[in-house]
Amino acid sequence: MLPNRIITLLINLIFMFSAGKFVSSCIYKAVGDKVVISFDDAILQKDNELKWTHDKQKVYLRKGSQIKLNQLNVSEDGSLILENIQKDQSGEYKGIIYDTDGKLITETVQQLCVLEPVPEPTVLFECVEKGVNLNCSAVNNAEVVVSWMKNGIKTSATRLFLHVTSSELKSGDNFSCTVSNQISKKSAEVVKPGCVVTDLHTTTANEDKTREMNNQSENKNIKGNCSCS
Repeated sequence: MLPNRIITLLINLIFMFSAGKFVSSCIYKAVGDKVVISFDDAILQKDNELKWTHDKQKVYLRKGSQIKLNQLNVSEDGSLILENIQKDQSGEYKGIIYDTDGKLITETVQQLCVLEPVPEPTVLFECVEKGVNLNCSAVNNAEVVVSWMKNGIKTSATRLFLHVTSSELKSGDNFSCTVSNQISKKSAEVVKPGCVVTDLHTTTANEDKTREMNNQSENKNIKGNCSCS
């Protein structure tokens, strides 16, 4: 004999499917988009009662032809219409249809996730003693996924900061980062750090050329000031 808890669970599952309840994963939309949440194949009758909630708060209620509460737009077939959506409109939306006797006909539940498109990133770099530090300038939050490309090949790096050691760095290497979320994706322009690897430290090519010119200038001054007999 089945335990009472299992029997209760089975009864609840049967009720959910017979009532037409449907719970899906999150619908991801960008700020400013339009969203329509419907009852699929259910047909709303004129004498039915229709209720919509957002995070368990009533936002629409119609009994027969009388609209008792109307905070959001609802179409003639009972679908909820959200236009120019904003981040604060994320959450759970639930629609329920009852008959004239108050018996549940069907219901639908949908989770909405509204996100901002990711900003266009920029790669900043700094030549350091043991290689090069690269930073992907973008919004750093849980919604953003970061990836790095080296010479057009995707690396395993997934953070905004990337350090490349001098042993991994070759002349002409180029880098780029990509940031994305569920509704957008943008990549930074490719950069070539131009860091020159020496036995002691790493410098930019410009710094190395400037140092060479300074050394040449100093040698000329020494020769010019020499009072040799």
